[in-house]
Amino acid sequence: AVFGATAEKERVGYNILASIVHGGFAGDLYPVHPRLGEWQGLKVYPSLEEIPDTPDLAVIALSEGRTVEALARCGEKGVRAAVCLAGGFKETGEAGARLEAELAATARRYGIALVGPNTLGIINTGANLYVTFYPMRLTGGGVSLISQSGGMGLTMLYRAMEEGLGIAKFVVVGNRSVLDVADYLAWLEDDPQTKAVGLFLEGVNDARRLVELAGRINRTKPVVVYKAGESEGAAYAALTHTGSMVGSHRLYLDSCRQHGIYAVESAEAVVSALKALTTAPRPAGRRVAVVTHTAGPGIVILDRLSRAGAVFPPFAPATMEAIRGVMGENPPVVIKNPLDAAGAGLSPAVIGQLTRAVCADPSFDLVLVIFCLHANWPFPTAELAALAGEKPVVACYISTRAGMAKEQETLAAAGVPVYHSLEEAARGASALMWYARGES
Repeated sequence: AVFGATAEKERVGYNILASIVHGGFAGDLYPVHPRLGEWQGLKVYPSLEEIPDTPDLAVIALSEGRTVEALARCGEKGVRAAVCLAGGFKETGEAGARLEAELAATARRYGIALVGPNTLGIINTGANLYVTFYPMRLTGGGVSLISQSGGMGLTMLYRAMEEGLGIAKFVVVGNRSVLDVADYLAWLEDDPQTKAVGLFLEGVNDARRLVELAGRINRTKPVVVYKAGESEGAAYAALTHTGSMVGSHRLYLDSCRQHGIYAVESAEAVVSALKALTTAPRPAGRRVAVVTHTAGPGIVILDRLSRAGAVFPPFAPATMEAIRGVMGENPPVVIKNPLDAAGAGLSPAVIGQLTRAVCADPSFDLVLVIFCLHANWPFPTAELAALAGEKPVVACYISTRAGMAKEQETLAAAGVPVYHSLEEAARGASALMWYARGES
């Protein structure tokens, strides 16, 4: 049931219905409005009581005061789940807090699982259910996202779409009157579609429960967390946004490390990490080799990954011989790690052969390949895809996103995450090292 159905395209109720229909939901849909009568061919019911069945879910797109009334009617009807979209509750002050307390009490009295209020909504791609006022259609996959902010949730979601990640679930928790972040995370623990989880947090009611739960889930499903509120100004903004009290940022980081949770410093970093963690196998350790045709990016990657605990061993003698076999006995470069193949490395075949030799070296757990976009020298995509196996290969194609769009799809299917910038590639490789087998 959707409360607040309307024919006005600029209203939330219209966009909620458009989102559900556009998303392909195949179940029964009951728009509710006292006078509308019909919405794009769907019968509109004057009231909840006139719906012949008991809906499984109520979506309430009404003002804050009317939201409380509608939720009570849902409870009387036997509805046991609701998404309440309106703001104007505890984030606005004392009067709003009292109204939210009434909303929560109503939900608890009737046993209603309440999402929100002050939420952008939820998406379940497995059920083609898009309960959000941002109509869209996503590619299904194994990444689930939980956010306390609609805008930050969309930031992660749109970036994930750009990076070719398939989405399982998307939840914007809002004010968390009844269900807190940990409740959604516990649900995802048993969700067979979810393979990894990204979180954006402002503050939570029970931080200990959250980090202990995330730490447990983290053993089988990576959990990547970005928390705002490091500064005093951000902490106050969080309080007036979703009513969240923000705790010590340092304590949060220490708690994440203690429980093996990968904490990052941006929404983009969440997605870079999730891309690697849902595409490549986990490395056995933190020993990294770099193969490239341009020295500067190799040096930058060495810096970035060293901060994340990477080590860069020398090549084994057999690998040195294999490299000379590709480049000649007296190549015009120093054979070392990172390996700069210079002009010879502009050939995809050469880069592929060098990478194969390095992947065979037991001195390394992860291999990172850097290649720059060129009009006449194609990316070594086929060569890298052929190397995918138990040892992770991460590709950095220094390029525009459009320039590597086709390569991204091919490499993802082969288990090779590819990034278009050094910073993103470093984030992805760092996440893999964090979750190195036996270390996370």
